[in-house]
Amino acid sequence: RSLTKCEGIAYWVSVLINIPIVLGFMYFIRKHLIKEHTKKLESGYQYLQSDVQWNDRATVVYPLACGVAGIFAGMFGIGGGIIKNPLMLEMNVLPEVAVATSSTMIFFTTGAASVSYISFGLLNLKSGGIFFSVGFLATIGGQKIMRYIVNRFERKSIIIVVVALIIGLSTIMMTVASVKSIQEGHTDASLCGAG
Repeated sequence: RSLTKCEGIAYWVSVLINIPIVLGFMYFIRKHLIKEHTKKLESGYQYLQSDVQWNDRATVVYPLACGVAGIFAGMFGIGGGIIKNPLMLEMNVLPEVAVATSSTMIFFTTGAASVSYISFGLLNLKSGGIFFSVGFLATIGGQKIMRYIVNRFERKSIIIVVVALIIGLSTIMMTVASVKSIQEGHTDASLCGAG
């Protein structure tokens, strides 16, 4: 029996087994980060304003916020970067570091999502290859243009403005697409319907 059908114990075990695995990783990584933070404080390490201090509060609040971001990204089909970029900026991470970190995370989560869609038979490989190629080239071009603009005007705040514009445009486009889809009667987007 295939695990791609939303029925049976094997399917639900394969879905729910991720929860204790992720919680286990979170526990050990949190423990490690707090230990490193304590060592730095004991040695008199001077944090920069843009450094993230992984104390007791930060090691709970930020992973929790990222978890909620992941849930919303999965439920609504939004990119996690839409939520993670502002979160990292709130953590006082430098804008270029926030964008690079978010992009790296998105690369891996998008890869995992693509594998899921392929396994459910919901991804047209030809179209997917075209979109990947266009996205890859647009990313390289966008990085070169942004690097030139930031260096030319010597203002890192431009990165924040661009991130805000992308989030705003994404919100508008998702709303328009959702309203149009509902008006056309396309309300069933369940993976279970594909099996």
